[in-house]
Amino acid sequence: MRTFISVIKYLLAVLFWLTVWHVASLVIGSAIVLVSPIDTFVRLLELARQGHFWHSIGFTLIRIVSGFVLALVVGILLAAFTSGRNFMYTLVLPAVNIIKAIPVASFAILALMWVGRANLSVFIAFVTVLPILYFNTYEGIKNTDPKLLEMSKIFNVPLPRVILKVYFPSVLPHVLSAAASGLGFAFKAGVAAELIGRVGNTIGFNLQVAQNFLLTADLLAWTVTIVLLSYVMEKIFLLCLKRVEKWQSE
Repeated sequence: MRTFISVIKYLLAVLFWLTVWHVASLVIGSAIVLVSPIDTFVRLLELARQGHFWHSIGFTLIRIVSGFVLALVVGILLAAFTSGRNFMYTLVLPAVNIIKAIPVASFAILALMWVGRANLSVFIAFVTVLPILYFNTYEGIKNTDPKLLEMSKIFNVPLPRVILKVYFPSVLPHVLSAAASGLGFAFKAGVAAELIGRVGNTIGFNLQVAQNFLLTADLLAWTVTIVLLSYVMEKIFLLCLKRVEKWQSE
């Protein structure tokens, strides 16, 4: 019952902001500056009937998710490698902080020379999410119960079992938290990189075309698409991690 009420409240909040959007479009009275949510969703349905729409989504989705998964793997391995090794952590920390601080635009321009246009969004999604996953995973490893680790050492518990039964439950909530926010950042940064690099047949490229020709309805329709993709992929990924958590606890 509580969940149902929460969903209703959330839907009412969404309806409120859609109403604000609609009223703002009426007040402005210019389709170039701002179109209504109705016109935006009508245009989204029109785009959804075109093949290039799904091709652009597929191209962008594969590369951004690839960059995110790569950041997940590298972030976890790097956190595991530097945990308990103060010298290595001190050595790695400045590099990760620099990656975290460099603007997406700067990385995108440099990456164009390093990896080319086709893999630009993969690289940008990777470097955007890596610091988030690294620091969260490191924190999870650091906060693992030392008593459980000591007990595992006393009873000579094999390392794979220690990882699965001791480290995993401690680290997973931190990874879930990082993944929830990181995937959204990956989509924002990845699409921005596509726009900056003018990568053809991508969501970012379609945003640029809409901007160049002042197609505000198209611009907002593609923006809604990004939001929906980010939301759906986040839910799918978190569901997969929770299933892994359930399997581990059995």
